[in-house]
Amino acid sequence: MSRNPQPIESLLLPLKPESLQCIHRFMEYERVKETRRFPKNRTAAVAIILFIGRLGDLYVLLSTRAEAMRTFAKDTALPGGKYEPGDKDEEATARREAFEEIGLPIGYERVRCLCLLDPFLTGIGLIVTPVVLLVTDNAINPVLNPSEVSYLFSMPLSAFLHDHPSRIPGWHFGISSRVDPGPFYSPPPIVEYADDAGEVGGKEGRYYGYRDVRWGPGIVRMHRFLTGREADGIKPVFGLTSAILIRAAMIGYDTQPAFKVHAPGQASMLERIEWEIRNGTGPLRQAVLDDGLMDDWAIRSKL
Repeated sequence: MSRNPQPIESLLLPLKPESLQCIHRFMEYERVKETRRFPKNRTAAVAIILFIGRLGDLYVLLSTRAEAMRTFAKDTALPGGKYEPGDKDEEATARREAFEEIGLPIGYERVRCLCLLDPFLTGIGLIVTPVVLLVTDNAINPVLNPSEVSYLFSMPLSAFLHDHPSRIPGWHFGISSRVDPGPFYSPPPIVEYADDAGEVGGKEGRYYGYRDVRWGPGIVRMHRFLTGREADGIKPVFGLTSAILIRAAMIGYDTQPAFKVHAPGQASMLERIEWEIRNGTGPLRQAVLDDGLMDDWAIRSKL
């Protein structure tokens, strides 16, 4: 018996057609099946928590990590964290972390799991699985854990497909004041972004930027999006979080971004994971060795 017996459309506010199509694409998405094992102590999951705005657009919840956090303090992030013994799977990890950080109910009827995306490799050697969740109960109110999260806000999921803010539906040069704040976020001020794209470090107020950095044997493109809250000390969306949300938006809206996602010659995520396990010197390779999993990742000769 399905744990989500009710049709999802019956649980939601009125949706724009593109939002409904996005939800269905997530529900139909199947990640690449990976039979090779990862060491549990180097795995993690993040929750891409979606909800419907008053005008029928899809928004994603983002948080500011608490200043006292040992790693990535004050960064803009998705709720999530490392696997813990007792977590049944990646979805369980993401739900547990979202409950601990922002009080998101674990119940499946109030927060539906739409799909799991393919894993990402972080700079500290973690394998992170994004879990796409949809809030179907608008009466949910967040309860922030101040030791982990200091602020919670949202952005349109479609914002991560654009390099010019004026082209983001319902988000004209900032966060639209026409959107009902609802239970998840307070009304932000309108921010006048520079309406051009380019590299990080350019004109102040540029909505989108990127920089290419060396990673292992190659180059990786790192993306950055302003949030509209920088004047209040909120950091832009960048690094792993931006990469995950770009990928999610591409899948959901079945659209290529307005910018180039990868640097010239950039390896795929799976190729980067394979290289890190086989050739890296960091904690992921060591954990694979410690758990006796290296045979899974050995290069097989073709017969």
